[in-house]
Amino acid sequence: MNTIIKISIAAFLLIALNTKAQHSTKFKEFNSGVYLNGLDEDMFVFPGVSFLWGKTTYFSNNLLLDYEYGFALPTLITGKIGLGIGNSNNTVVLGVRPFPSSVYLQYTRKEKHLFSIENMEGIWDEGGIIINYGYRW
Repeated sequence: MNTIIKISIAAFLLIALNTKAQHSTKFKEFNSGVYLNGLDEDMFVFPGVSFLWGKTTYFSNNLLLDYEYGFALPTLITGKIGLGIGNSNNTVVLGVRPFPSSVYLQYTRKEKHLFSIENMEGIWDEGGIIINYGYRW
């Protein structure tokens, strides 16, 4: 993963943690997605699912911190943390997943429905992407 991206995300997380929170929401989440590697006739496609626990903390300046951890197939365990902008109706989050290592962009609608795309640089040879839909309650 690009060092500049890692440093930028760490800086954003530190800024968010030093800002007073307005409110937070704890949730459970179920995800279903697909891993894609390559866009030619040798494309490798593999499904995955996860069950996670998490929390979104909203700050007074429209920043938010979103993190979650839990169980996944095929990786067994997973988690991610990101910083975003928005409110309880719409959020956009940029973050990192330590394992399997990736950078992600996530859109969440009304704290319930989320869509994400992840870039898995260098994982399983030349890397790939994960496209995901999740539901929170």
